Amino acid sequence: MASQGDNCEGYSSIEIEEDSNSRLVTYVRGMIDAVPPISPDCCIYRAPLGVRQLNENAYTPQKVSIGPLHHGKENLLPMEEQKLRYLSTFLDRTELSLEDCISFVRGLEQRVRNCYVESVNLSSDEFVKMILVDSSFVIEVIWRYNFLMRQNKTDYLSQPISLVDVVRRDMILLENQIPLFVIEGLFNLAVLPHPKTGELSFVQLSINYHFSSASRHNHIPQTSSNSEAKHFVDLLRLCYLPSTLRSLPPNRIKLVTIPTARVLQEVGLSIRKGSSIQVLDIQYAEGVLTIPQFGIHDDSEFELRNLIAFEICHCLSDSYIIDYVVFMDSLMDTAQDVDILAQDEIFESLLFDHASVATLFHNLTLGVVWFSGNYYYQGLCQEVNAYCKVPWNKWKAIMKHDYFSTPWRIVSIVAAVVLLVLTLIQTVCSVISILH
Repeated sequence: MASQGDNCEGYSSIEIEEDSNSRLVTYVRGMIDAVPPISPDCCIYRAPLGVRQLNENAYTPQKVSIGPLHHGKENLLPMEEQKLRYLSTFLDRTELSLEDCISFVRGLEQRVRNCYVESVNLSSDEFVKMILVDSSFVIEVIWRYNFLMRQNKTDYLSQPISLVDVVRRDMILLENQIPLFVIEGLFNLAVLPHPKTGELSFVQLSINYHFSSASRHNHIPQTSSNSEAKHFVDLLRLCYLPSTLRSLPPNRIKLVTIPTARVLQEVGLSIRKGSSIQVLDIQYAEGVLTIPQFGIHDDSEFELRNLIAFEICHCLSDSYIIDYVVFMDSLMDTAQDVDILAQDEIFESLLFDHASVATLFHNLTLGVVWFSGNYYYQGLCQEVNAYCKVPWNKWKAIMKHDYFSTPWRIVSIVAAVVLLVLTLIQTVCSVISILH
């Protein structure tokens, strides 16, 4: 009997284990099935940990949340009241009904949700409300900037200029985005032709707004291709892209970097300010490296860090911004290198000491997972390095720097040569006279 009892007890344990496994399989299978696949429309991400931990503030909104990733955070709640005021103004100015706006956004709800890398745990009503309020806020901010409505004394954002700058900065953070198609669609639904500008482009108004800092007011892009932008970070990236894009597929090549500005100067290579308004249009030809002017301003680090984070997450095989930062980092090792570039007006409106500029570009490359096999400036670097390896170029540079740098030195050298020739002639004549 004891033996039979033991068998029954063992059989029951097996049954219990199998039943437990079956329940767990069902539970885990349900969890797997509940996770939606990442949509091909995904374009809004959290900044990768490798870059985020180097400067947390560069990816975190300080005043206003746009979209769901920072929605509801306690330090951003005071701005929610201002958003509602802007929504009210938006509806009054455009004469749109709230019902029409809600209906428009709800029709795009799933498409908007698909743009985020993680599921948004908000009900349909909460999500639609958030997108409408945030989108109307963005439209009003950009509209007021372009048409000087910010001078209204009752406008919350017209008072402290620092607040205006903080809001502009918050609107270019990767984690603080709404898909551009929903904002632009709401704008197009509302706007009428302006008496001064005719047909309005929300994309161009946005470019005017984001490129409005004093150090960049002469470099506002005017290209219509930016209408393909997914959000404001992507819009800025498209504005920065070089005029000639990569034509070859990614390949496995050895990374070639460029010597520092001081070394290039020592071998006689000239560095000059380029005329292109596309910042990434760096060119090299016949011993001359031309680099378009780049304005360093308060938000440069925030802007570049978020552009880099977007490229890491979304377009690593076409990382033009990362390639540019790597190129400039290799060009600048010390304050002396920055001095050379500043003298040639490569940098404009410097807000830091020159050593800090070199440090800025160096720090931007830290923690970056980078696909170097498709480096945009690879061919250019190879040509520059080939120039540097020619001995005559360095000798010529030494002669120019040490002996022909000023008119007085040239006169002195010519006088010395003439004196040497005359002395030689006199010596030869003396020798000839002695022999005869």
